[in-house]
Order: sequence, then C-alpha cells, then structure tokens
Amino acid sequence: MILPYKPTHEKKWLLKYLGTNYYTKKYDKFMWWRSYTARKPPLSRNHPLRDRILNGDFDIGPYIYEIELTKHRMNEKFIECKGYEDTYREATQVDKARIKRLEEDRNKDEKNKLEELKRAFLFTLRINSKQYDREIGNFRGKDLITFYYRMEDKFGTYARRLQPVPKF
Repeated sequence: MILPYKPTHEKKWLLKYLGTNYYTKKYDKFMWWRSYTARKPPLSRNHPLRDRILNGDFDIGPYIYEIELTKHRMNEKFIECKGYEDTYREATQVDKARIKRLEEDRNKDEKNKLEELKRAFLFTLRINSKQYDREIGNFRGKDLITFYYRMEDKFGTYARRLQPVPKF
C-alpha cells in the first residue's frame, strides 16, 4: 500500500528524540497543536552570546519533528481507513490543521532566532552586517559554537564593562 506521507525519521526515533530533548506539554486550549516544549528556558539578552549558544537558545525547535510525528499518525489513519478517501479526509482534518499551525510556528521561530543571532553577533563581536553575512554563508562547520569561536578569534570582541564605574 502506498502511504500519503513519507516522513524522514522513524516514529520510534522521533518519540525517543522528542522525549529526551523536550518536555511533553500539557494540553493548552490556546496552543492545542503543540505537544512539546524546550527543557531549558532561554537565557535573556543580558547573558553573553556564548552562554546563550551553549544553553541551546538558537537550536532548532521541536516543530519539524512534531510535523513528522503527525504525518506518521496520518499514515496510520490511512491504513485504518483502508483507503476510503472520505473517511480519511474526515479523520485527518485536525492533523492537517496541526501541521499548518506547526509550520507557521516553525517559520516564525526560525526567523526570530536568526534575527536575534545576527543582532547578538553584531553586538558582541567587532563585525559588521556585511562581514557577518559573508562569514555565515561561507562557514562549513558542524555547529554554532564552533562558528562563534572562529568569529571571536578572527574579529575579536568588544570590551564591555560588567558594572558601571562609580562617580566620586
């Protein structure tokens, strides 16, 4: 039988990955389409960029994995409906709405993270916007912290005061 969706990862792997890296969210009537949330809360902008990267503030969110998990559920419903299109369409309406909202959340989250990452790099390192765009486009490393250390070595950081100087 040909299934309508072909998720990249297996369902067992997705459940294990989401279970170890994210908390299962309680039902929320205002965000019913989300099932998982980050284990560590993001640090504020006042924390150093290095600490925020190591905390996972700029890591990929659970949205893409939740979408794949929903597609697995839709494939299971297809098998249960034995190919009857009307029954399948009715059984998967909520799942399709969930996928749509998860994709919207993913796009919004990734856009915000990339903008915040660029802003943090420009604020922390002696680098301008054009240099950042060029360097991020040419980087072929495996993770963000490697990129941060490379840029720190190449451009240096601004000397920032941690506490205000007292006036006499």
